[in-house]
Amino acid sequence: MSPLPPELNEIVRGQLGRLPQLADELARLLSEKEEFYRRLEHSSPHELRKVCEVNLGRAFRAFLEAREVDVETARKTGRAQARLGIPISAALRAFRIAGTFAYEGMIEQAVGPRQLTPEQLLSASATVWHIIDSFSDVIAEAYTEVATDSARYDSKARLALIDGLLDGRFTRPEEFEDAARVLRLPPAGPFVVAYAEPRADDDRGLSGLVDPRSRAVWRRTSEGEVGIVPVERSADLRALRQALDTAGFPVGVSPVVAGLRLLPAALRRARIARACLAPGETGAVGFGDRPVTTMVAGAPKLARELAKEVLKDLLALPEAEREPLLRTMQVWFAEHGSARDAAERLFVHPNTVRYRIRRVQELTGRDLTDPRGISELYLAVESVRLEP
Repeated sequence: MSPLPPELNEIVRGQLGRLPQLADELARLLSEKEEFYRRLEHSSPHELRKVCEVNLGRAFRAFLEAREVDVETARKTGRAQARLGIPISAALRAFRIAGTFAYEGMIEQAVGPRQLTPEQLLSASATVWHIIDSFSDVIAEAYTEVATDSARYDSKARLALIDGLLDGRFTRPEEFEDAARVLRLPPAGPFVVAYAEPRADDDRGLSGLVDPRSRAVWRRTSEGEVGIVPVERSADLRALRQALDTAGFPVGVSPVVAGLRLLPAALRRARIARACLAPGETGAVGFGDRPVTTMVAGAPKLARELAKEVLKDLLALPEAEREPLLRTMQVWFAEHGSARDAAERLFVHPNTVRYRIRRVQELTGRDLTDPRGISELYLAVESVRLEP
């Protein structure tokens, strides 16, 4: 800032000498002009006067030293007022009121032999508004900082609540009530949990597939993405399944559960449902949509042991012989035991399918006309299909 004329310097020094009085007057003025400061004046009168005194003092000293005003106190004031819930519009008006108050106070002192010229008054006015602008800029920055901090805290708090629900850490009714209120979930549900492992390059994930009006809550981690989705009507569940079926990655959906307390169990079942999809398969599968496959996915180690026992002679074959047999059995089961339909999918003759099935029966000792033999082979073939 430009140096002040000697006459104005003398006036500013005089105002500094009256600083406590001026701070009292400004605090009263602010409480008269702004409702929020009236409340602050009532609850913390000394605090408001202290803030007025410090900021006025810094402004007057910046006048005298012809330098930029020290705005750190204003920044602290802005952050404190933002946390108190004082609107930024009220805070900015307060600094304009304070600037006008300081300017008019100096002009009142410019009487008698210290009468200022129009040029000097213009210089003083420009300096005052430059200081007001500096304070206003830093106040706006302080409010933005607090809003960012608050959003970051709110986000962390939401994630902590979601984790608490899904991990089963909450046990008391009031904990579930608080979580439902903050996350805006219906406390009694009903809900389903969706679980997926989106591709690393998929920015949308599950949440990008589902109607935002569903009031779903999402949690994404390095392992995968989880959604808690209210489904108060059967139509809600149908719409959700249709949306998730379009996913370019595998998605598991839990059974419908009532109440937030059952979400950990629902998540476990959603993970099992997702495991029912083999590598390369996409879309959504619900827990229990494929009962035998669900059992295989729910106990994968045990299923692999049984599969190795049932298919040991088949698995011992060279890959070129083994893979067509396994693939044929997978397609034959998928086509409900129809050799003709399986042949169409495999691009072979139906007799080729029949030959391969007889070969599998010979190798495994299982008869595909016997329900027990069919179930044992199906379990074993599904276990192999789901292996990475």
